[in-house]
Amino acid sequence: MASTDLKDAKDLLEALDIDELPPEEQEALLLDLGDLVFRGSMLRLIERMDLKTKDDFDALLDTNPSEEDVMDFLTARIPDADSAVEETLADIRNDILAVTGA
Repeated sequence: MASTDLKDAKDLLEALDIDELPPEEQEALLLDLGDLVFRGSMLRLIERMDLKTKDDFDALLDTNPSEEDVMDFLTARIPDADSAVEETLADIRNDILAVTGA
């Protein structure tokens, strides 16, 4: 992770006042954020798939694949898969910072 990314993450966590929360709430918040990033990234990735890739992805999901198998599929079949995650993180960060005024 680049130093700019670390600063962005620190800014985001400060905006959420995560250090003011009890450990259980911190963990829950981080899990919720992780889930939000995952869902947003998956939506972006699916939007970038052509029809054949979507069909192949559906077929893969029917086999109850491991997380590694899913990641391998996405990175092999969607050239800019990493950017989908980065875009999702940036959008979430911007939304949270806009709402909190940080």
